Amino acid sequence: MKPVRVLLLVSLGVCAVSVPARAQGYFGASAGLYQPEDKEQERTAVYDLRAGYRIRSRLGFEWSLSRLHLTDTVPFQDNATIPGIDFDSLKLKLALSTFDLSLQWFPAGGDFVVFGGPGVAQIDADLVVNFFGETFTVTDRTNIFTIHAGVAYVWKAGDHFFIRPEARARRYFGYDVTEPDRIEGFYFSYKAMDYQAGVTIGWRFGS
Repeated sequence: MKPVRVLLLVSLGVCAVSVPARAQGYFGASAGLYQPEDKEQERTAVYDLRAGYRIRSRLGFEWSLSRLHLTDTVPFQDNATIPGIDFDSLKLKLALSTFDLSLQWFPAGGDFVVFGGPGVAQIDADLVVNFFGETFTVTDRTNIFTIHAGVAYVWKAGDHFFIRPEARARRYFGYDVTEPDRIEGFYFSYKAMDYQAGVTIGWRFGS
């Protein structure tokens, strides 16, 4: 995705800044719960990978890459048919991948973290239709710009390992599909403010 390349170049620019001797990097993996803004949707599990660098005692940055299945949040997915639609069955499969670049602030140089920044998301949407015994699938791939903000706390477990609980909100700047009465193709986008909470287990390196 081109937007991801842009964010990676920005990140490398941050890395190019000279860092003090006490700078410290880390990487980790996270698991948590994801809550869509739409109250009719359900919570689902979310997993991500992290890498970051604490440039100074009060300043750092982090990349995070996550993936989840939005299909799991839609209640009607368990129904064999959908009332009002002249198909034998209709199923929407949605996967959401997000890439966040976070600027991190550590007040007073401690372990409490306030973070936020830009990102990009990709929606992989598959519409599976069964009609007169025939099954066919149409797909759509959409890239969406995002912003996020959150808070976290880093508990050190020995010299290198750490545990980091956190909560974040993410805004998706998708678009509204505006022609529901005429089918010219299958399009899917995402415009919402969703919420995520989880725990990261990671390993620190550096001085």
